[in-house]
Amino acid sequence: MLVAINKDRQILNLLDIDRLKIKDLKAQQFSCPACKGQVYLKHGSVRAPHFAHVSTGTCQYASEHESYQHLSLKKALYHWFSETETVQVEQFLQKIQQRPDLLINASIAVEIQCSSLSVKRLRERTNSYHRNGYTVLWLMGEALWLGDYLSELKQHFLYFSESAGFYYWELDLKAKQIRLNYLIHQDLTGKLHYLVKTFAFGSDKLLDVLRTPFKGVSKSLKVQLSQDISHYIARQLYYKHPKWLKVQEIYYRNGQNLLNLGNLSNVIFPVGLNRLTYQFEGLNLPDYCQLTQDVRSYYHHFISYHQTKPCAIVYPPRVYSAFYQPS
Repeated sequence: MLVAINKDRQILNLLDIDRLKIKDLKAQQFSCPACKGQVYLKHGSVRAPHFAHVSTGTCQYASEHESYQHLSLKKALYHWFSETETVQVEQFLQKIQQRPDLLINASIAVEIQCSSLSVKRLRERTNSYHRNGYTVLWLMGEALWLGDYLSELKQHFLYFSESAGFYYWELDLKAKQIRLNYLIHQDLTGKLHYLVKTFAFGSDKLLDVLRTPFKGVSKSLKVQLSQDISHYIARQLYYKHPKWLKVQEIYYRNGQNLLNLGNLSNVIFPVGLNRLTYQFEGLNLPDYCQLTQDVRSYYHHFISYHQTKPCAIVYPPRVYSAFYQPS
């Protein structure tokens, strides 16, 4: 942790102190702003200076084992935000018993996630922020970069906007970049397709960068499928994959053969809709932690558009909305 209370009951933020002067604080006594337990300053040659509890395991709000990556990213984003915004580091929010990495303008909680956590815990933390009027932005460290496939945990870090579709934030300490992965779609093999926009640290106001998904990211995404979808499904049926056997059964009951549908290789589905049963079972809408709006209209418009105009090009949700607006 990067903040502590000194003997004069003042909050000390290590990010605001010159590194050469920090070593002079080692003899002082400090306490944790959350649990009030005693903490001490750790100032070595490898990790960034930080506070640690004297008695380990006594504070449920402390992150005693923050990585070099986590501490360094927190420092970089703190200074970047501080150029234009009011920033608090590890501010303990008594009402909701949480301590975000950074609190921006007393209303935006920024969480830098460099390691895995349970979906249950992520949902609890996110819902707690939302219920109490905070916006929460989860920014992913290297271990949780999006990649080619979507794990259950990564699904719950997805955001959505009319201009960017499903999107996902990444932080790259080595390249000193923040990346916006947007227009994220998933083909029937599970492989992800998306566009990437990068921003160098300090290149613009950070809050403006984080508003990019709402300011008009208007490019379309042309998808190159990883393999022939019909061949892929045939192979899944040959090996009796339970999901595809169920899908085939549904098509049989409706007088169709899944393998005879000629346009399968041209259909790209939104994230979360990687099954073919929507015609008969209704839409399987995602219940992802970060979604704060109803995306049903987007799903309906997307499917209707690509049923009438099969193609491997996908557009931002606002394009589909405009296409189906009554004239």
